[in-house]
Amino acid sequence: MTTLLLLPGLDGTGLIFEPLLAHLPAEIDAQILRYPADRIMSFQEHVDFARKQFPKKKPFVLLAESFSGPVGLQLLVKPPSNLIGVLFVATFAHHPSPFLLDASRFLPQALLLKLFSTTLFSRFFCLGGASKDAVNIFHEALASVKLKVLSQRLKILAELPPPPDTTFSKPCLYLQASNDRLVPSRAVTPLQKHLPQLQVKQISGPHIILLAQPETGARLISDFIATLTASHE
Repeated sequence: MTTLLLLPGLDGTGLIFEPLLAHLPAEIDAQILRYPADRIMSFQEHVDFARKQFPKKKPFVLLAESFSGPVGLQLLVKPPSNLIGVLFVATFAHHPSPFLLDASRFLPQALLLKLFSTTLFSRFFCLGGASKDAVNIFHEALASVKLKVLSQRLKILAELPPPPDTTFSKPCLYLQASNDRLVPSRAVTPLQKHLPQLQVKQISGPHIILLAQPETGARLISDFIATLTASHE
């Protein structure tokens, strides 16, 4: 059985992955890493926290969504031998400079986060035409994290260090949301520079694509892991 370790987006709760897990096959041991919801952490502390959650011996696949993309890339500088592949989802290697990430530098962050807690903003920027249940999950995830923690993570995104060099050569897949209003399609290019083996597959939908399209996401993730498992045996 292969372990799938999921690194969450800005909220850090992993709640957004719950619908996805319901569609993954039983032979995938999915484990959600949950960043502390009440503790301010630096970028490097997020990296160290994630590394401590790595399975010790069992083969595993790392999935890094949105905020966690740069964390995942940093983890590949010294990858463990039992890491057999990586999935990046709607993410980036460094600040991709879309409007809202830039706005986080200038707007009061309490106001910005309050706007994202409204259905209008969350649908327009993050969820598109996703189900009402998906919107509720997104709002629950944001509400369960202290404002000071979310603000710190926005600051981390605005001040990310240059992407690190890595010699990681195992398979990598980027799941790109076709209608992403937060992360532009060009954001995959720097990741491909550092991971030339990175393949890209597009899913029709908004930024939080695994919440908006959990069944499609689960199928692509399952296919990727099945290929890795077959080649690893």
